[in-house]
Amino acid sequence: MTTVRQILRYARRLGQASECSSKALNRSVRCASTQLQPKIIEDVNGKRIFASPCEFTPSEMFIHEYVWKNVDIYENHTALICAATGKTYTYSEARDTANYIARSLLNMDLRKGDVVALIAPNYPESILAFLGILEADLIVTTVNPFYTPDEIKKQLQSSGAKAIVTVAEISKHVLTVSKATLPAGAPVVVIEDGTGPVPEGTVPFKDLVDRGKTLPPLKHTHTSVNDMAVLPYSSGTTGLPKGVMLTHKNLVSNMEMTDKTASGTMFRYATSDFQEVVPLVLPFFHIFGMNSVVLPRLASGSQLISVPKFVPEQFIHILAKYKVTGLCVVPPLVLFLNATPHVKKDFFKNMHHVIIGAAPLAEADVERFYDKFQMDSDKLKFCQGYGLTETSPAVCMEVTGKKMGSVGKNVIGCDLRLVDPITNEDVTVSGQTGEIWVRGPHVMRGYFNNEAATNEMIVEGGWLKTGDIAYCDDDLDFFVTDRLKELIKVKGFQVPPAELEAILRTHPDVVEAAVVGIPDERCGEVPKAYILAKKGSTSTEENIKNFMKGKVSDYKELQGGVTFVNDIPKNASGKILRAQLKSQYK
Repeated sequence: MTTVRQILRYARRLGQASECSSKALNRSVRCASTQLQPKIIEDVNGKRIFASPCEFTPSEMFIHEYVWKNVDIYENHTALICAATGKTYTYSEARDTANYIARSLLNMDLRKGDVVALIAPNYPESILAFLGILEADLIVTTVNPFYTPDEIKKQLQSSGAKAIVTVAEISKHVLTVSKATLPAGAPVVVIEDGTGPVPEGTVPFKDLVDRGKTLPPLKHTHTSVNDMAVLPYSSGTTGLPKGVMLTHKNLVSNMEMTDKTASGTMFRYATSDFQEVVPLVLPFFHIFGMNSVVLPRLASGSQLISVPKFVPEQFIHILAKYKVTGLCVVPPLVLFLNATPHVKKDFFKNMHHVIIGAAPLAEADVERFYDKFQMDSDKLKFCQGYGLTETSPAVCMEVTGKKMGSVGKNVIGCDLRLVDPITNEDVTVSGQTGEIWVRGPHVMRGYFNNEAATNEMIVEGGWLKTGDIAYCDDDLDFFVTDRLKELIKVKGFQVPPAELEAILRTHPDVVEAAVVGIPDERCGEVPKAYILAKKGSTSTEENIKNFMKGKVSDYKELQGGVTFVNDIPKNASGKILRAQLKSQYK
């Protein structure tokens, strides 16, 4: 028998054809005719601004509230499926589990503002732990689970973490690091991932959830959406990783900004007979996977298939088994689809778009995909975006699938400038390059405990200097061409040269080292080292490469090779001229 509650739910659904609340719907009406049409204005100081296409008022919601705001509509839909363990959560189960986690964490004497480190691959439980941490009014710092113990230790120390959530596979070395870094008795929660036992002295994830069921309901303690919520680490424009202070408002704003920008062109909200199906291949600890895929897709009722580690056979199986409707990937995954003979055209019959982020995808690679599978952009769109950890992340989106190579226009609610890095004047000519400056509610609060780095990146007027060079065409679509910043992007992951150079200088035969990124067809870029060796040194390229192994994650290793030189070029202040080394390589 149909209940009154069910009738009310379906009535709500009908009123949410393109938005999830009447407030959001009213905001989108103001954008109806001008959406994705930025306007160029001059402010009172004569600055040339690519202004937001329309008025935007962000919601005053906390992240967990935004994600679960319509959970009663989707409660029986599948929210999360683990490709490795087979574990499945409905929306109702997922919502309850996150709440139980929040209760248990607060029962462990953690208090508002404490930082919890999430060191875990893409398991459903990782996502639910993330949401539970936020619901408990704690801060989550996401840590790459493939980091070495030394790399994990640095982030734990920098963030001041008071607890850890991790997985059984890496729990032993995480536990060792925690004892040397965290306060005595700090809880370490271990997700049972099927790879081995949970170590003694830790809290099994299942026990955390079960205990939460017996604890009293949470009392609302959240005070402001401007409170810090997530502390991912980024190297900014240069230097070593820094904690990026992202607030609830930053992250919710960016979800809403991208949702409105892509309205009617990409993902749809779930209904009684439709649900988007999206494999989560991108790492959740990365801002792209976190706030451009997982959180907004859960908020819209999608089904997420979590992939803890990319295994080609498993990924192909997912495409073959599930009716995948959209992919969010980095360029190397498109190259994989182009190269493997085991991916069939039939796998894409329910798919309407592929979103590319973290690094640019060449137009030739898209054409190769279309040729291989005998498709075109009318059937399956390839859409690129551009963003940074510091902007939560989306800055630009290309939603038509018709302009490969472009990252599209600035998203709704985001203002941009193009500033000549030499003259510091705004670019006024179409096709002329400049550094992208960003302003909007999605811009970070600053770098954690690093006022100097914050002031260097966020300047007067709230403008964030991205360090990325771009131009716009006559349609006001942006094209990113280069980076002022010296970060190396390997498969979308940031590799700061300074970090590798500091390690190389500890080698007994190395006097000085410089690291740059060089082009690589599979990875986008890979690190290459230039070494000034001690006189009489017998070290070889292989010796230097092996020295780095185990000290850094695999993607930070010197895949671009090692070149021994007689001099490392520097400017008058002693800064390494990496651009000069890159030009020499080219």
